[in-house]
Amino acid sequence: MVSVQILFLVLVMAFSVSLYADLLKEGLAAYNSSNYSKAIYLWDEACNDGDLNACYNLAYMYATGKGVHYNEKKAAKLYTLGCDSGDLQACSNLGTLYENGTGGIKRDYYKSSRLYAKAYNGGNLDGCFNLAVTYYKGRGVNRDYKIAGELYQEACDKGHIRGCYNLAQMYRNGKGFYEDKSKAKALYAKACKMGSGDACSKYARLDDEGVR
Repeated sequence: MVSVQILFLVLVMAFSVSLYADLLKEGLAAYNSSNYSKAIYLWDEACNDGDLNACYNLAYMYATGKGVHYNEKKAAKLYTLGCDSGDLQACSNLGTLYENGTGGIKRDYYKSSRLYAKAYNGGNLDGCFNLAVTYYKGRGVNRDYKIAGELYQEACDKGHIRGCYNLAQMYRNGKGFYEDKSKAKALYAKACKMGSGDACSKYARLDDEGVR
């Protein structure tokens, strides 16, 4: 599963004297109160005024169907605005739309892999994880478990819970590496502490098997 992230909490930390800064904050307050229709209205206004952060949030709403009917085409258009302007998270999220190929978006693994690579090369953590999945599954690139493992390791080292879990799975199953249940157990433990219930279960199973 690819990863998608939203940046609401980061957005409101930045100070701006522009009119749409208030729209962003008001939209966040509405979102946190589950008043999604109001949040969409406010972010739409700010986006139309040229605020790319508002466009990003609006894209997320259309991509996830929060407070509005799913509209992946509109989400893709809005994410493209951000990605073309250097928003790496928008690039990664846009990649997921092309990878999934739903809602009128034609599946395009080549395009999704390039968007993930762009996000990763700019230092985006979700881009790193999503690119790892791409290499693991061979979507738009030649399947390469070694590269996938290296990217999962990098994502895990930087705190990506699924990066740790997927890397553990590779060691557990001997995919791309020699089978190493001890390493897998350590990685499951790390992901478990980060909040992965599946990792906790896998850790307990290896513990029952006597793996140290």
